[in-house]
Amino acid sequence: MLRRTIFPGLEITNDLCAWMRTERVLILSDLHIGLEAALAAEGLHLPHMQAATMRERLLSIMDRYEPDQVIILGDLKHDFARNAAQEWLEVQSVLRVIREQAEVLITRGNHDNYLASIAASLDIKMEDNFVCGGVHFAHGHAKLPDRPLVIGHEHPSVRLQDRVGGTVKLPCFLHLVNEQLLVLPAFSPLAPGMDLTLSQQALSPLIDAAALLASQVYGCSEIGLLPLGTLQGLSEMRL
Repeated sequence: MLRRTIFPGLEITNDLCAWMRTERVLILSDLHIGLEAALAAEGLHLPHMQAATMRERLLSIMDRYEPDQVIILGDLKHDFARNAAQEWLEVQSVLRVIREQAEVLITRGNHDNYLASIAASLDIKMEDNFVCGGVHFAHGHAKLPDRPLVIGHEHPSVRLQDRVGGTVKLPCFLHLVNEQLLVLPAFSPLAPGMDLTLSQQALSPLIDAAALLASQVYGCSEIGLLPLGTLQGLSEMRL
């Protein structure tokens, strides 16, 4: 399975993004451009390849879906405090890949204190939230009562274990059915997220512990989108 309908008109996909076919809108979250510099400051030195990797992935996705509009659900950049020269160039390069084919909208994330100047330089609209096709979109770090709602922020992932102890960690979507809330995985290849089968704690004030455990999990894998049941069920399998 490569896609699954979550809300009327909105599908999740194995491409780590959501898709609204009628409106031709693609939704993705948490690119965290510039994360390599933050990791280097902590002593972990990685090649600056994340932006290039995401550009290639975006080119493929844009060709596949041919969207008219792309909504980025915040944390496009990683550094809270500044726009370093390299980060500015990498953010612009990623946004230009999208803008060549579609309009770009950005919801403000908790890492995006200084993103407005970059967005303005490319004439890209940036707001706290957007509404499209009756669905609300926000980053997820602040409370928002409107539903149905799609957010990022959490970087959700789960770790699956086989009978002999082998494990694989998958980025995933979380569907909180009763809350009419969908959480997207991080699009960044360097931000796979916390293993929720162990932590069982949400960052967003929109998600309480009971709702998190009851959420339906859809893992993104090389063989497609995997319906994995509830987070509580996956967590119990780890015991």
